[in-house]
Amino acid sequence: MTSQKISTQSTAATDRDLIFVVIERHRELSAHYDAALSVSAKLNGGAGFDAADEISSQRNHALAEHANVLIRSAPTTIAGVIALTRYVGSLREWELPDDDAWYRVFLEVLADAIDGIAMAQRLGRDGD
Repeated sequence: MTSQKISTQSTAATDRDLIFVVIERHRELSAHYDAALSVSAKLNGGAGFDAADEISSQRNHALAEHANVLIRSAPTTIAGVIALTRYVGSLREWELPDDDAWYRVFLEVLADAIDGIAMAQRLGRDGD
């Protein structure tokens, strides 16, 4: 398989699988929270610190909510399964849900997604 064909297939998978949008949004929220924390870390109390701390808290809340969306989002392509698995595996602890059992939900959703993709592929071959 040529690299151009692989690239075209990857682009097509991205177009079909919304998991890439979910991953990208999580990346953005992580970066926003990290940036807010670095501002807070440079301040030593006062109104500026309080304002920065409030922004950090809001961004942390948004990240935590989206982390729950991330682990409950089912990819619809093999490329999506691979991307989601690699992405979640690369996350730092503060980027993951607060629930200690989040990985159970994640693995169940991922297994169901793989099963659904395999079923669709079998049905596609049977229909040819």
